[in-house]
Amino acid sequence: MSTQDILIFATRQVNIYFGLSIMILGVVGGIFNIIIFTTLKTFRETTCAFYLTAVSVANIIQLLIVSSVRILSEGFSTDIRRTSWVCKIYIYMAVWCLLVSPTYVCLATIDQFLSMSYYRRFSNLRFAQRCIFIIGFFWSLYSICFLIYYDAPLGICIDTNSNFAMYVTHFHYPILFGVLPLSTMITFSLLAFYNARTLISRQINIVRLSRDRQLTAMTLVHVVFVVITTLPYIINFIYSLNQTTNDTEQIARNNLI
Repeated sequence: MSTQDILIFATRQVNIYFGLSIMILGVVGGIFNIIIFTTLKTFRETTCAFYLTAVSVANIIQLLIVSSVRILSEGFSTDIRRTSWVCKIYIYMAVWCLLVSPTYVCLATIDQFLSMSYYRRFSNLRFAQRCIFIIGFFWSLYSICFLIYYDAPLGICIDTNSNFAMYVTHFHYPILFGVLPLSTMITFSLLAFYNARTLISRQINIVRLSRDRQLTAMTLVHVVFVVITTLPYIINFIYSLNQTTNDTEQIARNNLI
């Protein structure tokens, strides 16, 4: 067995076992989060928990659709995106989920910052519901571009428009999916953490303080998870753009990474 064959085999095994583990744990964890945020009165009445519930729903949809298709394609060499309509629906849902989820996390970090600041009046459920709907609707309209330009002319789901492909390569992935949400999350999570420390020193209402600290911790966990899972992908994506090699062994190494 050549080095290339070993790398391809390793890539398939990683996609099968690691991918399945992530998908199962992610779905179970998402359901668990939804149950906690919607049943416990302490969290049910907070806007941050409402945003995190929306994040969990988007993540579950993403895992069930995007991850399952990737596992079938990369792990079992069974790509269901060979037909045009499946390719279009898949890319539409994938783009929508990959944009909605980090945006909702950004909203959660911003809300947590607002809830512990002088702008607390902007942290309310009605405003949060409107934000969830508007953001979800906006990204659904944005994703239509991918629905239009992606197709499977040769049995491979690809971008069929060179200009749109350039936009996706140089703006969609590095900016909308990378720099913009990550910088927003990190900035407002640090501000929320600072506000939480300030509230402790002021010794305000113990119940509210305990709840805000728990929500801040949960939000920070979400931010850390998004950064850990997104940053390597963006780095690898930028790295792959600068690789022009036709060496099949090097390509296999890149796929494994």
